[in-house]
Amino acid sequence: MADPATPSEVPTSPPEPIVKLPRFHIRCWYAGDVESTAREANSPNVAKWMSNGFPHPYTPEKAMNWIKSVSGPKCTSFAICDPETNAVIGSVGFKTSSDIWYRTVEIGYWLGEAHWGKGIATEAVVAATRWVFENMPDVLRVSSHVFSGNPGSARVMEKAGYEFEGTRKRDVEKNGVVWDTLVYCTFKDTYEGGK
Repeated sequence: MADPATPSEVPTSPPEPIVKLPRFHIRCWYAGDVESTAREANSPNVAKWMSNGFPHPYTPEKAMNWIKSVSGPKCTSFAICDPETNAVIGSVGFKTSSDIWYRTVEIGYWLGEAHWGKGIATEAVVAATRWVFENMPDVLRVSSHVFSGNPGSARVMEKAGYEFEGTRKRDVEKNGVVWDTLVYCTFKDTYEGGK
């Protein structure tokens, strides 16, 4: 995650996309993303598969706090946007590691419910993974941790070309339910993208 930005550091116009695809663009966040982020993220069906740091309800104030926390020169969390309206429809990002794990990043994403089942999440994971391998030279491995109760996300990772690495038993608790975590990964020297 980037160093938290002060309000004056949050861009006031949309940054140039890092990825442009026909159905969506991926770019850093800006102040104009507050309303569409709150609208798309404010769903219990989205929040139930996210870490506890992802709030519900997801208000415009919480959206602005998020945008402030990830804005800055070293953006590693990106908005997935409609290419015509520039409205946020989801997010994809990376958690970097340090010490002996500095060659690994963890990918995470969410998508507003209205956009589920259309292949957008898979395309975004493929595009973002390629971007990491092309723009973060130290990174050799990208991993993802999926709640075992979320087969949709497991399918996204498989379709995006990630391999199933293993199961971390009773790894997380969300809303009083203990889940296993399914670990998926891919590597810089073998990644071919989606199937």
